[in-house]
Amino acid sequence: MHHCPLMRRGVHVGRAGLALAALSCAGTNTPTDPQDSLPGPGRLAFVAVAAGDDHSCALTADGVVYCWGGNEVGQLGRGFRSLNSSVPQPVSGGLTFVSITAGAFHACSLTPEGAAYCWGFNVTGQIGDGTKTHRFVPVPVEGGLRFAMVSAGSGHTCGATMSGTAYCWGDLGNGRVDNDFTTGSTVPEEVSGGLTFASVEVGGDHRCGTTEPGVAFCWGAGSNGRLGDGSLTDQTEPTEVYGGLGFTWVGVGGSHTCGVVTDGAVYCWGLNGSGQVGDRTTVDRNIPVPVAGGLTFASVSAGNDHACGLEVSGAVYCWGLNIFGQLGDGTNTDRTEPAPVAGGLEFAAVSAGRLHTCGVITDGTLFCWGFNSFGELGDGSTTDSNVPVLVGGSELAR
Repeated sequence: MHHCPLMRRGVHVGRAGLALAALSCAGTNTPTDPQDSLPGPGRLAFVAVAAGDDHSCALTADGVVYCWGGNEVGQLGRGFRSLNSSVPQPVSGGLTFVSITAGAFHACSLTPEGAAYCWGFNVTGQIGDGTKTHRFVPVPVEGGLRFAMVSAGSGHTCGATMSGTAYCWGDLGNGRVDNDFTTGSTVPEEVSGGLTFASVEVGGDHRCGTTEPGVAFCWGAGSNGRLGDGSLTDQTEPTEVYGGLGFTWVGVGGSHTCGVVTDGAVYCWGLNGSGQVGDRTTVDRNIPVPVAGGLTFASVSAGNDHACGLEVSGAVYCWGLNIFGQLGDGTNTDRTEPAPVAGGLEFAAVSAGRLHTCGVITDGTLFCWGFNSFGELGDGSTTDSNVPVLVGGSELAR
């Protein structure tokens, strides 16, 4: 899937920072909301964006979350389902948030106090409210935990508390949460192993986290080498990523993983059939390999079968599957090494989704590119684009 997190120039992201991610699943199209329009004067400044499966969400500087795209299970958080929106609409409830993360068909945010709220698809308990009932508005995650960050995946969600304890909830198959391959949980369960995490990121069937010294650990499904431990074996507990690299961030995709190390290089591992590992091959890798090109990155976000990195200059480079233009380089050609996103924009954050990508530029304006059948690009249309298009919600009445 596509998860990843976002990064930022000019936006502090750390233990109490913004978290984002995105993951994959499939869905069917539904009618567009007849009230959709490109709203009026005034401009919102966005500080974070999260690309999911068929929807996207973004956070404004004053703590309001807007979502757009598919809404068949309430993932836009507007209080109802089955009406897509091709421009951003505010999430219901009037809450103030400091982060946003988008899963396949759900999303989660944190309040300034660290309380987690989620909404959308909940058939496996990924909302964390003790039920398996879809939620059309944000509801609090059970347990009263205070999180430093949270990450939404396809059928589950994980977070790291202020003290660094990792919890997950939802579909726990393939070792997705702790040491149980067969059951799920509708409320947060502590991840086994006793590690203290700075962040935990969620993919399709695996997740990874970094500890305070920058050591990366992964667990869950091990096929295609996505855990990076040198094997293809499922792991029920966090297992150290091979190589002793010092990671500042790890982004988890559908079946691959990428991370930024302390000198700004990006390493990736896992499924590589579309070049999503970025090493100029299509050979799967079960240990981290450096992404080609010698670029220096501030962050990386792993989508379902592609990845994008924010270079320290503010340029975004993407690689991997490009059938719908999700790499944003003006083509629909897969890339086995980083290719620059067209337009020469200076980005502050980027998030790779299932088949689309979104980014925030340094003035707080949003752009998206790739697949758009559900309106997930937010430009008021359902037309795919292989170059960045302006998100209509960047022009919203305050």
